[in-house]
Amino acid sequence: MWKQLLVTKGKKGSGNGLLLKGLLKSSLSTSLVCKNVKSSSFYSVNEVRRTFKTSLTVKQQSEYTSLINNNENKENAKSELESQTNKQSKQENKQEKKKRSLLFKLLKYLLLLPIELIILDILLLYGVVKGIIYLFETLKLDDPESKYYNKDLLDKIEKPFRLIQGFDRYQKTTNVILRIAFDYFLLLWTGWQNPNYWFKDVPDKNSEEFKQQKVETHERNAQRLLDLMLEQRGVYIKVGQFISTLAGFIPDAYVKALSVLKDKAPNIPIEDVRKVIYQDFGKPIEEIFDEFDPVPIGSASIAQVHKAKTKDGKVVAVKVQYPWVRGFFDGDMLCNDHMSTLSIRLYYMQEDAENIDALIELNNGFNKELETGLFNELNFKNEADNAKSAAYHLRERKDVYIPKIVDELTSTRVLTMEYIDGACNANEVDKIKQMGFDPTDISERILSACAEQLFIHSKFHCDPHSSNVFIRKHPNNPSQPQIVLLDHGLYKELTNDFRLRYANFWKSVVLGDEEGIKEYCKSIGVEDYKLYSQMLLLQNFDEVAEDGFINEKTQFTEEDWEKYNQVMQERKDDFLKVYQKMPKEMILIGRADNILRSLNRDLGAKVNRFKIMARAANKGASLKTLNQKQTISSRISLWFNEMRFEMRLFMISFNAYLMKLYVSYFGTSQLFKQQKKEVELIEEGVDLLETPKHASTKFN
Repeated sequence: MWKQLLVTKGKKGSGNGLLLKGLLKSSLSTSLVCKNVKSSSFYSVNEVRRTFKTSLTVKQQSEYTSLINNNENKENAKSELESQTNKQSKQENKQEKKKRSLLFKLLKYLLLLPIELIILDILLLYGVVKGIIYLFETLKLDDPESKYYNKDLLDKIEKPFRLIQGFDRYQKTTNVILRIAFDYFLLLWTGWQNPNYWFKDVPDKNSEEFKQQKVETHERNAQRLLDLMLEQRGVYIKVGQFISTLAGFIPDAYVKALSVLKDKAPNIPIEDVRKVIYQDFGKPIEEIFDEFDPVPIGSASIAQVHKAKTKDGKVVAVKVQYPWVRGFFDGDMLCNDHMSTLSIRLYYMQEDAENIDALIELNNGFNKELETGLFNELNFKNEADNAKSAAYHLRERKDVYIPKIVDELTSTRVLTMEYIDGACNANEVDKIKQMGFDPTDISERILSACAEQLFIHSKFHCDPHSSNVFIRKHPNNPSQPQIVLLDHGLYKELTNDFRLRYANFWKSVVLGDEEGIKEYCKSIGVEDYKLYSQMLLLQNFDEVAEDGFINEKTQFTEEDWEKYNQVMQERKDDFLKVYQKMPKEMILIGRADNILRSLNRDLGAKVNRFKIMARAANKGASLKTLNQKQTISSRISLWFNEMRFEMRLFMISFNAYLMKLYVSYFGTSQLFKQQKKEVELIEEGVDLLETPKHASTKFN
């Protein structure tokens, strides 16, 4: 208390000053107390007390002591009150904080509640979806022979049920693609976001150890992709078959794993076959066929084939579409669009981020064209019409045969055709040799037939892989082979104007006619005509113009890939610009060309594809002239042009032979060094048109 009783000069208005004035008013003047106060000095408490005691009477000292005690009590009370107030304030603050904490937690739970409810709803929805699918399949609601079958009910619930199944397929695909993407992310992404490299050094991507890790990653994910496609079937099998033809441009692990889908696609039980036939014809199998083998003789992406005998004794092949393909088609194609877009974004977000949008645009164009073709393929009546038109167009070729269609036993999902016996797949080299035929001759005949369809008849087979091409002895001349073309569902019909311009483009390339090539490229909006020629023909235009040609070979070396990818990196922007200008017709032309290249490689890759395609193109470009009435001078001019074309083609082929010898002795790496060309494309299955997203990235 005494510590607060300080007298300071100039503080007359303080509380202590008023107290002193009251005590000293009757006996001392204020000046007595403050007489010796120095400027800016303080009296101690003891000095003040001594001053008071020496100057106050006993009574005054008593009053003074009482007053001091009262003041001390007040100060103690005030201090205790302040302590209680502080304590209460702390409790209130603590309670307030607790309230705020509870409020924050409540708010947090309220914010997370919708997410949790959404997750719970998704889980419940997924459970309901699986339950509905199980119930539908267990009761066989779509099987006419089931006691629960009701056509009216089926018509009402089939579409919603297919949507439910589509949702299930979509989430399965998404799960697998994300697992594959994350696997590659952990290996390839070198940024700080990759936890795989938080506690170890980023590997050297050129080291043997890293390359081995990459190969193992390819093998692991190729198997995942194969398992997905075998489970999903349908369009997935078709996509897998296409991927398996990209040998030389995607990792070998994917080609090897997915190759089994060409002729070993999963099949459906005979009960499902009966169901489809009954639904399409309104009769059971026994009323339509005299015999029907329940074991399929072949299975493909969207259908399987059974051997049967009609009521009139004809042996036929019956192609039956899988019952769920149509219902899943829209969802599967949507999933294909989304997953391919996602794959491009994830794979190229570090290596080629600036071109992702262009790559996605190209991918979308390919998917759209493929979707249109596959949708038409689902209608087997379209396939029957394509088979008839192909038989008519190739009627003069005795070495090519199209099985006859049985129209009365053909519907949108069932195709009945003539049964072909004693044949083998086009890639079964040993069986071809056992028949006494040369695989090189077989390859030439196949390529010639397909080139004729493209350049002369304007309507061509877009899926001529080995399982769709049979080889057999000619029925009327067993010493000669006969090519049997099957599966005419995926066809592309070109306008006569496009066919003529495209044929003239090939002709101009052979003749080294730059003006003709420029004119064609200008008509489609492409400025770099040399690069366009390289991309379509898979060879260097300058080499063709100078009578040079690079033929197919079996395998790229690692050094080849390094040089090739270096070139692609340098000109990737130019490639993308050209891709964006390409006509949409080139998508399926490129697809068919890539499949034929793969088949040619299976047969030994000894055939000069360029020469066969060029001759067909020259014939297609001359159709208009041949159909006109010809004079003697026009015939001489036509003969001269034909000889000039053949001479150029001979020189190109001869140089190709020399180039092949050079490669066989010195290897392609030396060829790269000697040529020193800006772009050199060696034809080994590297199809730039089919896979633009791979044009600037090393895989193996």
